Amino acid sequence: MFTGFVMLDDTLVGSALIENASKVPINADALPTFRVYGPNGFVIDGSCTIKDAGVITGTTNATPIEVSCTAHGLTTGTRVTISAVTGTTNANGTHIVTRVNANLFSLDDSVGNGPYAGGGVWNTTGLYQYSFTVLGTYGFEAGENYQLLLSYAVSATNMGQLHSFNVD
Repeated sequence: MFTGFVMLDDTLVGSALIENASKVPINADALPTFRVYGPNGFVIDGSCTIKDAGVITGTTNATPIEVSCTAHGLTTGTRVTISAVTGTTNANGTHIVTRVNANLFSLDDSVGNGPYAGGGVWNTTGLYQYSFTVLGTYGFEAGENYQLLLSYAVSATNMGQLHSFNVD
């Protein structure tokens, strides 16, 4: 996958979507890591972050469950993974969402099972971000191509993705 061009001394920000064999987004067992290689070998490594996530401030005990989260930014059809909700525990897990408004989304095919008692976070399932500054002091050189190897595990099976970019 070609990530693009980046200028020396700029920050490269890229995204990676992790999917299962059926091409359905899935969270990795832990945050993915990356290693960058260039014409002279290893350059830099680091860890990815979750790209889109939010804190849940409430849920309904309804069918479907509606989730409150200030300025969530989600669109209808996005797959999210929710954890740590107490009370309406059926909200926990992976769901497709329908955007209700800027602060509310519903979980398709969900059924409330009790009043919201607190907690909860969500993330866009399988979507991670890497970011690093392309510095000459790290070994990056203008006019060269680089390979970023993203490593992660899903259900204890090691996997990876290859991203490439060019430094101008």
